[in-house]
Amino acid sequence: PTQQSDKARSIFRRSLIACLLLIYVPLMGVGYVLVNYASSNNDASDQGAMQSIQLNNLVQQSFSHGSFFFGHTSHEVFIPKKSIWKSSRNPVQEKLLNDEEIDVEEEKERCERYGVGYKLSRRRRLFLGALLAEESMEVLQAIGTEAYNIFHTVSYIENNDTHNWKYGLQAGYLLKLQQLFGPNTKVSVDYYVNASNSTTTEDSSLRNNSLQREGNTLRWKMNGMTKNDVAIVADADATFSRDFLRALQICDFPELRPGQTCDQSMVSGVTFAYEGSPMCPAGEGKREVYPSALLGECVD
Repeated sequence: PTQQSDKARSIFRRSLIACLLLIYVPLMGVGYVLVNYASSNNDASDQGAMQSIQLNNLVQQSFSHGSFFFGHTSHEVFIPKKSIWKSSRNPVQEKLLNDEEIDVEEEKERCERYGVGYKLSRRRRLFLGALLAEESMEVLQAIGTEAYNIFHTVSYIENNDTHNWKYGLQAGYLLKLQQLFGPNTKVSVDYYVNASNSTTTEDSSLRNNSLQREGNTLRWKMNGMTKNDVAIVADADATFSRDFLRALQICDFPELRPGQTCDQSMVSGVTFAYEGSPMCPAGEGKREVYPSALLGECVD
């Protein structure tokens, strides 16, 4: 009897284990499929914006020195919900940035601060052009906040010689950058591939920078720049103050009047130069001249 009862218990345990396996293994499999299905769905929803940039799929313009590949502007891309950038600005800061409406008396006072008159009845459109290198997102965010909803176009060019497609291949950076300047601004990162394989020297680097900036002018034209608009050429980590940008839009700067010879049609910012810290000025009396604003009819 004891042997029979032991045998019965053994059969019962085996049957119980078999039943549990029949029940739980399929459930685990279904759970695994659901998790992976959800994951694949999330990936698919982000694929259009988050996939690596394939240069051959972009609009291209080639020159003897290299080729430009033009990506999509911030008004042409879909921003996935999980990639929507949320600002940390408080209501007071948001109110200060909401200054698009023209207050004639306030604008007159602004123009007087810069020694020019108030004449225009509507704001000029501003187009920014800069080169991207290794600027941190925090720096670009500060620039974007200062110029929030002011620029018509922000054109960045990224170069394959010295950069690693930080804002192209790592699309998370690109999506955030395209949201920093506000919904009224078209932000784009376009790409320059240098045709030269020669060793980079200081002179060739400066030349490459100049050639690379052709991409800014090409992008401006693609976005509809006219002769009455204002182009601003700057480094990615430099900007005019918000107050002066508003002044450029509406004040009567002699350099920005139509019919210029283009020899005098530039307004340039001048600032102190520092090395690493405001406590370390770069040489006595040394100044940096950047950024610069010029009339659209002088952009070639």
